[in-house]
Amino acid sequence: MNEPRAVYQTLINWLVERDLYPAAVTTDDIGASQWRRADALARLAGPGPHTVLELGAGGGYTAAALAERGHAVTAVEWIAEAASSIRLWTDTVRSGSLRAIEGDFYELPLEERFDVVCYFDGFGIGNDGDQRRLLRRIAGWLEPDGCALIDVMTPWYWAAQAGREDEYDGIRGRFEFDGDGCALRYHQWPPDREDEAVMQVIRCYSPADLRLLLEGTGLRLAGLESYESERYARSVPLAKAMIYLAKLVPAS
Repeated sequence: MNEPRAVYQTLINWLVERDLYPAAVTTDDIGASQWRRADALARLAGPGPHTVLELGAGGGYTAAALAERGHAVTAVEWIAEAASSIRLWTDTVRSGSLRAIEGDFYELPLEERFDVVCYFDGFGIGNDGDQRRLLRRIAGWLEPDGCALIDVMTPWYWAAQAGREDEYDGIRGRFEFDGDGCALRYHQWPPDREDEAVMQVIRCYSPADLRLLLEGTGLRLAGLESYESERYARSVPLAKAMIYLAKLVPAS
């Protein structure tokens, strides 16, 4: 099973099995990496407050951190269980605002414009055509002086990880790298159930590749921050980075 939507639903089902989607939330549940994302938004987009659209918002922890910093956040998530988790936050945040929209951001008829559009920990799923289609949609959601903040996986880091295994939230994983397609292949399965493994394929882009991808989308690369991991705990030179946060702005 490798189709992106089916893989993501399966991963969510495994988290539900392990009771990792809580019935109640408090701001104490927001982790350090979510606060660091909020700090990065303030650095790259300015302190705000801003209107923020977060795509693929998962359980809503980053959206909640952004709302707690005073922003008006719209969080989009197409998996029902995750969208329900986001709704728990709407009455919990004490500052700013947060609303959840359940839907597919490739198809969602969202007419509003936002100061900032964020996509953390998800860009690269699908092919180049899928990324360009999404980038065009993001360009249409941005205010003329707005920006998009998007996590991008680096190819050099993931090529070096081929063969490594890990475990996260009780789910086993093994990394492979497709050199021809420049893509991370991440096999995941519950412990002792490797026969149920699913594979996520995530396209990796250098900044030079990203600039080529952006041609014709209405966006351009205006800056980036590079990190040792997706948790943003440590900034490192780009050549040593696992991931970089790209700041995209309208091309015209």
